[in-house]
Amino acid sequence: MTILNSINKSLQRAALYNQHDLAAPRVILWPDEDQLWLHCVDALRHSYQEFWTLGDYAPELKTGPAVWLRYQLEVHDSGSIPVIYLPGISRSAFRKADQCPNKAKHLFALQFQGQFWTQKNGKDWTPFAFFSSADGWLGLDVASDQETRLAIQESLPKLMATEVKALQGRKLESSDFRAVIITDAVQTLLRWMNDPDATKLELQKSGSEWSSFCSVCRDQYGFNPEKDGAITAAEKLPSGKPEWNLVWSRFKESPQRYPGIRKLLESPGQMSLFDKATEYNPSANRQEEEGLETALFALSNVSQKAALEKIKALAGEHKHRSEWVWAELGESPLAKAIGYLQNLAEVVESSGNPSTWEALAEYYSSTGWKADYNILCALDAPRSSSAIKAVNAAIRTLYLPWLEKLAVHAQALATSYPNSGPNTCRSLAVEDGTIYLFADGLRMDIARALEERLKNAGNMVDVAFDVAWSALPTVTATAKPAWLPLAAKLGGSLEGAGFEPKELSNAKILTHARFKQLVEELGITFLTSEDTLFPVGCAWTEYGSLDKYGHEQGAKLAWRLEEELVGLQQRIAELLQSGWAKVKVITDHGWLLLPGGLPKADLPKHLTASRWSRCAIPDAGARHGYPLTSWFWDEADAVVLAPGVSCFVAGMEYAHGGLTLQEALIPSLTITASKNGRTKQITLKEIKWAGLRLHVVLDGAEGYAIDIRQKVADASTTMVLSPVVGVGNAQKSSLLVTEDDALGTKAFLVVLDQKGQPVFKHSVHIGEN
Repeated sequence: MTILNSINKSLQRAALYNQHDLAAPRVILWPDEDQLWLHCVDALRHSYQEFWTLGDYAPELKTGPAVWLRYQLEVHDSGSIPVIYLPGISRSAFRKADQCPNKAKHLFALQFQGQFWTQKNGKDWTPFAFFSSADGWLGLDVASDQETRLAIQESLPKLMATEVKALQGRKLESSDFRAVIITDAVQTLLRWMNDPDATKLELQKSGSEWSSFCSVCRDQYGFNPEKDGAITAAEKLPSGKPEWNLVWSRFKESPQRYPGIRKLLESPGQMSLFDKATEYNPSANRQEEEGLETALFALSNVSQKAALEKIKALAGEHKHRSEWVWAELGESPLAKAIGYLQNLAEVVESSGNPSTWEALAEYYSSTGWKADYNILCALDAPRSSSAIKAVNAAIRTLYLPWLEKLAVHAQALATSYPNSGPNTCRSLAVEDGTIYLFADGLRMDIARALEERLKNAGNMVDVAFDVAWSALPTVTATAKPAWLPLAAKLGGSLEGAGFEPKELSNAKILTHARFKQLVEELGITFLTSEDTLFPVGCAWTEYGSLDKYGHEQGAKLAWRLEEELVGLQQRIAELLQSGWAKVKVITDHGWLLLPGGLPKADLPKHLTASRWSRCAIPDAGARHGYPLTSWFWDEADAVVLAPGVSCFVAGMEYAHGGLTLQEALIPSLTITASKNGRTKQITLKEIKWAGLRLHVVLDGAEGYAIDIRQKVADASTTMVLSPVVGVGNAQKSSLLVTEDDALGTKAFLVVLDQKGQPVFKHSVHIGEN
C-alpha cells in the first residue's frame, strides 16, 4: 500500500458512522490552514472518486468557490461520499459562524451534515503527524527534528507513490525523505559539478529538489552547494572517503557527459593539492604524456638492446595511466601504447633462433605473431602527429631488427621452401555444408585475434586453427588460386607485368571473372559478400579489405583493424545462422608493415620486366645481384624476391610479395556451431514460392516466429498478415504476402526468438524461386 492509498483509506474511515444512531455523512471536510497538503491535490484528485477543492473557479480541476461546492454537493448523486479540501482554512474556523472566513462561510453548515478529517485531538492533519501517528494508519518511527519535518514537507508529492513497507522497520530521518526527491544523489552531484548554474535552475524549477539536493550534500558529502560552490566539491573528490570514491567511480563510467568536472580539476587551486601525478589531476596526466613522448622519440638514437630496457622502465612508470579516466577520453594514447610496446619487447627478447621450416612455423604461429599484433595495437593508440612519430620511433628501433632476423632465418632456407608448386599446395575439400570465406591479406596475427573473439563469443562456436605456406611470390595473383583441386587446372609460363597463372586448357591468363567460373565448375557456388544462399552443397564467399586498406593507407591500417575484425566475426555468425554447418576462413598471403617505411633495396627498373614492392620479374640476363626464386606456377620461370624486409620501391610502409613469416605462413580457421551453444542452430532445409505464398522447412525453428520483412529487425516492415510459429519434424511452414504488387520485391525470411529478436535471416525475392 502506498502513502496515497493510506490517505484515501483514512479519508474513507472518517466517513464511518453508526447506522442505528446517525444519518450518513454527506461530505468529508479536510481543513488545512497551513496548506501543507496543497502540492498533493493532483494525486488525490485522480485517486479519490470525488475530491473537490475550495478555491478559484476551475471546474475541470474540480475546484471552485464555496457556492459552487454547495451546488456540486446538491446535485451529487453517486454512492460515494465526496471530500472537500479546504486550503488555508482551519478546523477551528468552524466553531463560530462569525469567525469563519468569508470564502468558507457558505460551507459552515456542512459540519453538521458531514465529518472532519482531523486528528483525534481535533487539530488539522499535518504530514508529520500523519506519518508518525498510529491514528493516521502509518505509525512510522519518524525523527521529530525540524530538518526531518521540512524534508517530509518538501518530498511529499513524490512520497505519495512510495510503499509504506519501504519506510517501516527503521527510524526515519531527513535523509530518508530527501532520497525520495533526489533518487540518484551521485548523478545529481555530478550534473551540478559539471554545470552548477544550469543544474541549480533545473532543480529549482521542479519545486523542492534544489533544497533537498543541498541538504543531501550537507549530510552526505560535507559541503553546502549554496555557500561552498563546485570548486569545494572538486577539492573533496580526491579525499579517498567512500562517498567521494563512489562519485569518482560514477564519473569514470561516463566522463564524456561531464566536461565541466575536468575544468574544475584543472583549476589552479585544485592542482596545488597534489605533489605528484594522480588520476585526479588531468594536467599532470598531460605532462606525463609529454614526458613519455619525448622518451619514446629518443629511442630512435639508441640500440635495440638499450631500447628494450628503456621500454620496460617506461612501462613501469606509465602503463598504469592507461586505466585512468583520461585514457578513456583519448588523452593518454601513449600510456596505452607503452603497454603494447612492452609486450613487443617481451616477444623480441624471447625469439630464439628457429632454423627449420617446422620450427619457424611453430614459433611464429604460437608466439611470434604477438609482436606483429602488438605493433598494430600500439599504432592504433595515438592520433596526434607528434605522438604518432614517438610511437613510430620506438617501433622502428625495437621491431625492425627482429623482423630482419626472422626474415634472414626464413630466406636462408629458400631453396627448400615447403610450397614450391601445384603438387605441394594445400587442398580445399568440396564438402556439403561447407562455405569458404576468403579474406584477402588475413595475416597470422589478425587471424589469431579473430580466433580469440570467436572463442569468447559465449560458447557459441568451435574453432580449429591451422597454418599452411603461401605460394611464391606472396601476391594475390599467384597465391589466391594456389589450392587443389583448382591448381591442377593452372600453370603456364610467366608473362606480362603480373604474376597470374594461365589455364592449362587454353593458355589464357587467369582473370578474376574466370576464377569465379572455375570455382563453380568444381562444384563450389560463388556468393557475393552479402549473400548467404540456401545452405546446400559447398560455397565460396569473400569478405574484408585488409589488403586494400594496407596498400592505400600504410601504417594507418591499424586504425581500421577493429572494424575488420568486427565485420569478419559478424559475417561468420551470419553464415552459421543461415544454416552452413562449417565456415572455413582462408587467405592468400600476409604482409609486412613498418611505420616510416621499410628499408629500400636497389633494383633498377630497367633490369626488370615488372617490378613490384617486394618481388620482380627480371629481364633475361639482367645483372641485378639478387638470388633467383622459382615461380610457383612454373619452376622454369624465375622471380626476384626482395632481401630481408626491404622493398624495391622507397617509402613503402605496407608491402608483400617476398619470403618472410609474416607474408608466407598463412592461417586458416574452421568454425562450426558449438553443440554446447546456448541458442538453437537454425537450418533452412527447403524453400519454394507458389505465387505470393512461401513454403519453407526450417530445422531448429520449432516454437520460434517466422516472418517476411523488408528490414530484418523492423517488425513494422512485415509483408505478411501475421508471423507463423515454426514446426518440427521437417514439416512445412507457410506464409502469405498480402500485397499483390510485392512480386519481385527484395525481402528477408526472418526467424525470431521468444523475445522477438532476429536469430536467422535469409534473403528472398517475393514470388521468385
